[in-house]
Amino acid sequence: MKNLKGILAIFCVMAVLVFAGCTEQQTSNVSQEEQVVTVYVAYGGLDLIADEFEKDTGIKMEYVSLSSGEALSRLKAEQSNPSADVWLGGGIDAFISAQQDGLLEAYKSPNAKDIDPLFVEEDGYWTGVSLVTIGILENTGLLSEKGLPQTQTWDDLITEDYSGELIASNPTVSGTAYFTICGILQMYGEDEGWNYLDKFYQNTPFLTKRGSGPGNLVTAGEYAYGVAPDPHTTLIADSELPVKSVFLNKVIWWPSPVSIVSGAKHPENAKIFVDWCLSKEGQEVLMQASPRVPVRGDIEVIDGVPNPKDLDFLDMDFMYWGENRDRILDEWESRYREISTTE
Repeated sequence: MKNLKGILAIFCVMAVLVFAGCTEQQTSNVSQEEQVVTVYVAYGGLDLIADEFEKDTGIKMEYVSLSSGEALSRLKAEQSNPSADVWLGGGIDAFISAQQDGLLEAYKSPNAKDIDPLFVEEDGYWTGVSLVTIGILENTGLLSEKGLPQTQTWDDLITEDYSGELIASNPTVSGTAYFTICGILQMYGEDEGWNYLDKFYQNTPFLTKRGSGPGNLVTAGEYAYGVAPDPHTTLIADSELPVKSVFLNKVIWWPSPVSIVSGAKHPENAKIFVDWCLSKEGQEVLMQASPRVPVRGDIEVIDGVPNPKDLDFLDMDFMYWGENRDRILDEWESRYREISTTE
């Protein structure tokens, strides 16, 4: 009997050890799964972002690089079983569409308190992590050679000094141009805004298809002024260029947002990712990855990047301009279709 009890005791110990080993393996698997966040992303410097996020949080960032349209299409197709936890970067119009379709989860990060409310959707469906800003790129050589003025305000652009020297892009093709038009209509009001644009386009000999086109022509020395997204990045890329970036009296902008995907498989990690993107540490990494204007004004910006607290941002109603896109573009074409558009 004693031998039987001993044998039973040994079996009990073995069973406990086996069960403990299985539990440890399961816990390890769960832990490994929890240390991952999957991101659909349209942003620069992705490897840097992923490496620094994992260093700071211990969570691995797995990402799929997609355009805004591609990300939106995937989220719609995967609505019942999403592959991504987070969507980072891309056009604000796509995020607004995703919000209206129920594809995004509202989340108010505690770090949003340190960000201008202009850059935060009021219910937390998206929060800007950086800003695409519209400014003017000037060719300093041409300004000197032709005795042209330096730009200070939007009203300057409709004076005779700019006739034939101002290049912009076509809003029916370029998202940059569309939001620029919206900003002008927001700034002046629609009636006066269209009157402004009538004078503005009298100064433009033609339009480019891409938003980057005007800046490229100014950099090449073909024209003196170009309406450009993030004009400061041109000099960051090459400080020897004879150009100057100018932000006008009111800065037209739109956010590059981050959002949590509705039905995310790793919702807590998704929140951690959003919090990190909006933290001082995360903002500094994002600025290194892509030198846009950050959303926080309490960080040390890299050389050449404006601090948001130094810019006077226009209060943009993105929902309105998204809903009225077709109407605005129809009006634009009825007025300005005769202006030629080039590559």
